[in-house]
Amino acid sequence: MFNKIIIGLGFLVGLVAQDKGMNHYQSQEYDAAREYYESVLNKNDQNTQAQFGRGSSAFQQGDMAIAKHAFEQALKSKDTALQSKAMYNLGNTFYKNEQTEEALAFYRKALELNPNDKDAKYNYEFLKYQAKPPEDQEQKQDDTKENQDENQDQEQEDKEDQKESQDKDEDKDQQDSKDQEEEDKEKEDQPPKDQEQKQDEEQQDQQSQKPQPSDEQKSQDMKQAESILDALKQDEKIMQKQQIARSKSRKLAKDW
Repeated sequence: MFNKIIIGLGFLVGLVAQDKGMNHYQSQEYDAAREYYESVLNKNDQNTQAQFGRGSSAFQQGDMAIAKHAFEQALKSKDTALQSKAMYNLGNTFYKNEQTEEALAFYRKALELNPNDKDAKYNYEFLKYQAKPPEDQEQKQDDTKENQDENQDQEQEDKEDQKESQDKDEDKDQQDSKDQEEEDKEKEDQPPKDQEQKQDEEQQDQQSQKPQPSDEQKSQDMKQAESILDALKQDEKIMQKQQIARSKSRKLAKDW
C-alpha cells in the first residue's frame, strides 16, 4: 500500500550554500546530502531549510526517527510554503510508520496552508478511504461473517441431529433383533403337540369350514318333507277306500 502514496520531498531554493546538498539529493546521493545538511546545522541549528534537507535525506535512507525530528524543526520556519512541505513530509513519515490518523492530520494541515498541493490532496483522499471502508462495506463484511457463523452453527446442528437419528435407528434395529431372537427361542422351547390332538383340531377346522345350510334351504326342505307326508296320507286314504269297495263287492256277490 505504501507505493501508492506519493512521496514528494520537494526543496526550496534558499541559501546558495545549500545548492550542493540539493545536488547530492537529486543525484540520489542521500548519504552525502545528509552529511552536507548536518554540517550546515552544526554551524546553525536554527536553519529550517537545512532541517528540511536533512529530514528529506534521512527519509530516503529509511531513518524515520531523524526524518520526523528534522521536519518538526522545519515547521518553525515563517515561510508557509516550507511549512506546507514539512507537514506533507511529516504525513509521509507517519504513513511509513503505519500511523494512519496522524498521517491524515498532517496531509490536511498541508492542504490548509496550500490548497493547490495536488500530492497532499491525493494522499489524503487515498489514505482516508483506504483506512476505513464505507459503512455499507463494513456492514456487508459483518453480515457475511455473521452468515458464515450461522451456517457453521446450522451445519453442526444438522450433524448432531443426523447422528442422533442414526443412533435411534441402530437402537431400534438392535431391539427388533433381540425381540425376534426371544420369540424364536420361545417357539423352540414349546413341546410338540400330540398327533391325535392335531388331527382332532384339523377335523374341527374342516368342520368349521364346511358350509352351513342357510335358513332358506332349511325352509325348502321342510316344505318338501310335508308334501311327501301329505302324499303318503292321501295314498293311504285311497287304499282304504279301495279295500272298502272290494269288501262290499264280495259281499254283494255272495248274497246273490
